[in-house]
Amino acid sequence: MSSLWLTAGLSSALLVGDAYAETASTSSSQQARKSYDIPAGPLESALNRFGREAGILLSFPTDATAGARTDGLSGNYSVEEALPLLLRGTGLEASGSGNTFVLRKVAGSAAGGDAQLPEVKVMGLADATTEGSGSYTTTGQVSTSTKLGLSPRETPQSMTIVTRQRMEEMGLQTLSETMQATTGIFVNANDTERITYNARGYSVTNFQVDGMLNTYGGSLKTNGDNVIYDRIEVVRGATGLTTGAGDPSATINQVRKRPTREFQGNAAVRIGSHHMRRGEIDLSGPLAYDGKIRGRFVAARQKADSFRPLYKEDRTVLYGILEADIGRDTVVAVGYEQQKSDPRGVTWGTVPYWNSDGSVANLPRNLNLSTPWASWNIDEKKTFATLEHNFNDSWRLRAAATHSDRRQDGSLYFGYGGYPNADGSGIFVAYGSFPSDEKMDVFDINLDGKYGLFGRRHDVVMGIGSSERKSISDSVYYDGIPAGYDVIPDWSNWTGNIPQFDVISRGFPSSISKIKQQASYVATRLNISDPLKVIVGVRYGTYETRTQNYSTTGVAATPSGYKNSGVLTPYAGLLYDIDDQWTVYTSYTDIFQPQNYRDKNNEILDPVVGKSYEIGIKGELFDKNMNVSAAVFRSNKDNVAEIDDSVPPNSLPGNAQAYKSTGKGNVVDGIELEASGQVTKQWNLSAGYSHTRSRNNKGEPINTVIPRSLLRVFTSYHFNGDWEGLTLGGGISLQSSFWNTARKPDNSMSRIDQGSVTLVNLMASYKFNKQWTGTLNVNNALDKHYYGRVGFYNGVHHAEPRSISLGLRTTF
Repeated sequence: MSSLWLTAGLSSALLVGDAYAETASTSSSQQARKSYDIPAGPLESALNRFGREAGILLSFPTDATAGARTDGLSGNYSVEEALPLLLRGTGLEASGSGNTFVLRKVAGSAAGGDAQLPEVKVMGLADATTEGSGSYTTTGQVSTSTKLGLSPRETPQSMTIVTRQRMEEMGLQTLSETMQATTGIFVNANDTERITYNARGYSVTNFQVDGMLNTYGGSLKTNGDNVIYDRIEVVRGATGLTTGAGDPSATINQVRKRPTREFQGNAAVRIGSHHMRRGEIDLSGPLAYDGKIRGRFVAARQKADSFRPLYKEDRTVLYGILEADIGRDTVVAVGYEQQKSDPRGVTWGTVPYWNSDGSVANLPRNLNLSTPWASWNIDEKKTFATLEHNFNDSWRLRAAATHSDRRQDGSLYFGYGGYPNADGSGIFVAYGSFPSDEKMDVFDINLDGKYGLFGRRHDVVMGIGSSERKSISDSVYYDGIPAGYDVIPDWSNWTGNIPQFDVISRGFPSSISKIKQQASYVATRLNISDPLKVIVGVRYGTYETRTQNYSTTGVAATPSGYKNSGVLTPYAGLLYDIDDQWTVYTSYTDIFQPQNYRDKNNEILDPVVGKSYEIGIKGELFDKNMNVSAAVFRSNKDNVAEIDDSVPPNSLPGNAQAYKSTGKGNVVDGIELEASGQVTKQWNLSAGYSHTRSRNNKGEPINTVIPRSLLRVFTSYHFNGDWEGLTLGGGISLQSSFWNTARKPDNSMSRIDQGSVTLVNLMASYKFNKQWTGTLNVNNALDKHYYGRVGFYNGVHHAEPRSISLGLRTTF
């Protein structure tokens, strides 16, 4: 018989059976009354929510709640008072005390059957699902950092979890919008489509979906729609144990929604500034065999104009998943996801910063030197499958595979360069088309469980995984190019009225590249004593890349590439529980990042290597409804490539530049503070501050296009009483100054500065009844005018002005 279990904020030393009972302590909060507002509906969903809010572990066979409904719960109750009210009329009762309760059938009840259901053994913490929690955080299991399934407090690295509740209240519809509200993350936009996420002084290059690698090459980064995700987990620092190669910046893991055992659905529409209109639907529930087969379907469509003339957004999202119980111990799932973006009037670069006479141009904020047909389309499709099998109460096997196919196309035309003159001349154009097809196959299988050693129980995970990405770029040429096509005749009166050039395929690729990673890994958490835990792990793998270029006549050049074998990436963490609320920790991991640069002898440079350290404290406050943390971090990167000026420029075969290793390289250090969750049941808060300092081996500042300091705060309050149904929220986002050097018309280099900026966001929501809720969001409420990127192509990219949106959501 399948089992479901719930918990919130239990001790990190949870075991199973009698061992569990010996280690779990009775919390005084269980005897205290708490405020609950759980609506009538499916019993299983209500119990899930109650378990999280009450901080209890409740175990029962899944069949016990099949088809059962509850009248809900509203008011102040102790756990012992609340459970009978939730279970009233269901033929079920709860027994237990402290943190642990078991559901049983009432003897002789109308529900029929045996007087008692077999008790279910429970292992570990609850999953981290945030849908329906009403909270800005979770205390459930997350695996982005180590795959051990640890709570945020048990994870020896800084992390942020952006929950479903926070996404909906803040109106966070894309990954880039979410990262702009995340502690320690700065979003750089080179233009309307090319986005870079930065953390701890470096670009974020590791992305996951459901813990599976999802990293594509090129300059177009992941910016998917959030409608299909339950939460987004961001682990800052190096995560070499789970991701392999990468910088000590962060790993972003987007976790999909899963099917529910009871039917639920919601639909929403949203309208906003610049003719934005959006619709979405989400349906989930049992399909057959009393819920043993479940499904979920999610779809969204969004169109919008922009403060930039000519630019139009068109985004489509489809997601479907089937999940099935195979016997009592196995769950399998298959799914499909498509995220399609078809923007028009896209930019390709920045707006010039200086006039031809060297003065600051101050070109209009809404200037868009593009055309109505300029596009940069991405159509990304994923199919995936997962399997989870529980051998017993202690051991579990998990396997997952994903196939991704991303097609990039479109034609670009944009006045990105030069220095404007008063008569409207001086700006030249870049145009082109770069169709490509990228495929990625990712596989991972691991075994996790518990083992006994020296009279204690410990946790372990071991597994193997691989990822292979193949990219094929089409060889094309352009036709129908009239004279003067590469200049803007008059930027001050530009309308974009220019014919589209023809893109003609040569019938063969311009390049084919492959990147392959394979690895095995093992990690264990040693429970040295009740308060002391040690996590150690290692990843052993290979990293291989190969590129084949072709001439415009289809002649293959000499292939290039390299292979790094036997790469060992160790990981270590130490945690000490001061009491039942606070944990101090420290962690260490290696950095490994291959680089495709050659020295003056035409030999590939050694990979970038380094070390990442972190020390901090974490806490679970307000009855474990809020996670707080403070951390100090430092990373060192060696063998960083720099231009070798001992030989002439571009002196290598193929006119390539020679580089040399810096030896001892970059150093980044800083601090991070964060608090996220519920202060009270009605009051949610997310607040984070980060300060980062980056220097090269000469002590000079690097990565100056990233602000050193970031502050992100957002809070919301749900009113009761006469104002019941009303939620008010707001926040600020503060970033310190940043700068970059760029070339002026006289060929000299000069700085472009962006001063510190403080943005204000506002939110108001009203729940008309149990089904209908309206939400108003105002972003950049003070309409601050600032740059999101400086120095790229000697210009600037203007950030978004004030925007207003109004949404209406119904649940059923």
